[in-house]
Amino acid sequence: MEIGIFGLPLSGKSTLFTLLTGVEPHSSHKNEAHTAVAKVHDRRVDELSKIFNPKKTVYATVSFTDIPGYDLAANQKEKNRILQFIQNSEAVMAVVRAFKDTSVPWPTGAYTPVKQLETIETELLVRDMEVVEGRLLRLEEAKKKRKLSADEERETELLHLIEKGFDENSFASQLELAEDDLKLLGSLALFTAKPIIVAINLDEDQFSANDYPERETLLQRISERNFAHIELSGKIESELMELSEEDREIFMEELGIFESGIERLSRVVYEHMGLISFLTVGEDEVRAWTIKKNTPAKAAAGKIHTDLERSFIRAEVIPYDEFMTVGSMQEAKAKGMVKIVGKEEIVKDGDIFHVRANA
Repeated sequence: MEIGIFGLPLSGKSTLFTLLTGVEPHSSHKNEAHTAVAKVHDRRVDELSKIFNPKKTVYATVSFTDIPGYDLAANQKEKNRILQFIQNSEAVMAVVRAFKDTSVPWPTGAYTPVKQLETIETELLVRDMEVVEGRLLRLEEAKKKRKLSADEERETELLHLIEKGFDENSFASQLELAEDDLKLLGSLALFTAKPIIVAINLDEDQFSANDYPERETLLQRISERNFAHIELSGKIESELMELSEEDREIFMEELGIFESGIERLSRVVYEHMGLISFLTVGEDEVRAWTIKKNTPAKAAAGKIHTDLERSFIRAEVIPYDEFMTVGSMQEAKAKGMVKIVGKEEIVKDGDIFHVRANA
């Protein structure tokens, strides 16, 4: 899974990229995209590792791409180049700046968080309008020469529906299309069909006050667009990263928070993209695995290894919270807490999962 971090210049998106991945983009390549992997913070994995003391602990991961700042003053060729970096991203994290800093200039014409988000939305909408219009023209030309296939007919219907939404400045994602319909449109890589998470970058005073200019207007706009959002301070997160674990806990307590913004961000991304984690445990490894919600047990086994999906018989499952009441797999089994499930059983977030398969 890859998420593109997109925003106007000096919004703080590269800071968030570094905090998420631990990778500092090279200053000599600031006009290029940088991709790195971030672990998904999961306290359940930490707690299970304390119990099983495994040789290896593996967290779920997400790839983030730091996309160069989208300069409104750039020519169209450069703008198109920047937008192309979103093409392969499964989701977009749009970073908007709220923090005040006289040493950091605001983007021209985008002096507020709302204006920045409006600008980002407009650029994505305009690009997709061109793509949809071009595809509809090609389908119309094809229809003059032959009968369209059932898939092409359905695609035409969907594109007209999306085009109508564009007239009202609506994103394709607001239509909440079925999975099969999204697959039909997949080759177009519509930016407005991708899940979008808005990261609002605050300063320390704004974060402490839980307020900043136009906050209510911004959050209402995000809700209307069916985007997800998170409010965090890149400056605070940077300071937290430099502290020891003990000092970090004291600092967070002073701020009145129980987890860092980067930890919260991992959860927001997962929830908005319809993802969950199931867990495998043992002396060799404690590990989190990423799957889509409503994935059946047999398909989840295939995430661990394709052979396990092919030879799947049953799975042993116990929810994390239930397991933690006893803290021992042996005791959990003795008390009948571990369920034996078949291939169609839906795996839930936090399920501790063990596959029974043919040798």
